[in-house]
Amino acid sequence: MGIVISVVQMKGGVGKTTCTVNLAANLAKDYKKKVLVVDFDPQINATLSLMTEKEWVSWDEKHGTMATILEAERRKKDSTTVFEDCIVKNAAGIEGLDLLPGHLKLTFLDLTLAARPGRERLFARKTGKYLANYDVVLCDCAPNLMTATQNAIVASDYYLVPMQPDFLSSIGVKLLRSHIAYLREQLEHKVQCLGVLFSRVRKNVSFHEETMRRLRKENPKIYFFKTVIPENIKLGEAPSESKPISLYDNQAAGSEAFHELTREFMKLLNIK
Repeated sequence: MGIVISVVQMKGGVGKTTCTVNLAANLAKDYKKKVLVVDFDPQINATLSLMTEKEWVSWDEKHGTMATILEAERRKKDSTTVFEDCIVKNAAGIEGLDLLPGHLKLTFLDLTLAARPGRERLFARKTGKYLANYDVVLCDCAPNLMTATQNAIVASDYYLVPMQPDFLSSIGVKLLRSHIAYLREQLEHKVQCLGVLFSRVRKNVSFHEETMRRLRKENPKIYFFKTVIPENIKLGEAPSESKPISLYDNQAAGSEAFHELTREFMKLLNIK
């Protein structure tokens, strides 16, 4: 049975997509794991980090995207067939790395499904059996807890929280944990916090170092990844080429950090 993880934060710009795409790429490329990236964010940043905009437009027209799976009007069709058709195999040319592309239509998902009972379980019901074909499924989520993100969380075993070591991001973590605790109670789904990942860290900024040290001390029950992802220009450039950092520049500091993170991630989850 595969492990499903939602990458979530209430604040944008903290490295959720960067974490999702590069962790997934390393698991598939370096460790030969079968990995699926699911793009729940209507900004489709994860999608465009693994395929060009032109490729995405063509794929949407011929096959469909996440919006196709969640659209109410498609619910009468065989969900497994629709799901399989939407999957981009070997994304970015990496064997074993698959992608379920996102769509701008997900912006309006709350309106589309407003009257739909159990709308937060739609993705899990339609894809649960298929997700078991993967070793790891990573869900890139929007910086909110609206219907799309709720669908990701309900389908997940764990959630992972990237954050910058600053005040606003730390507030986002507190809000997120509070809201997810509420969802756990209301939906009776026991998703667990895998941990917090510090990203976009400037090691020469003392405030970042002090904030990381303080948050670790103040939250002893939360696992903080030992690996930190540095602020790195190459990590920002890689999506413009629709490539993970390991293909764009494997010698960059950001690439080295994600290799280290992947090892820590596998050890934490006991993935062999």
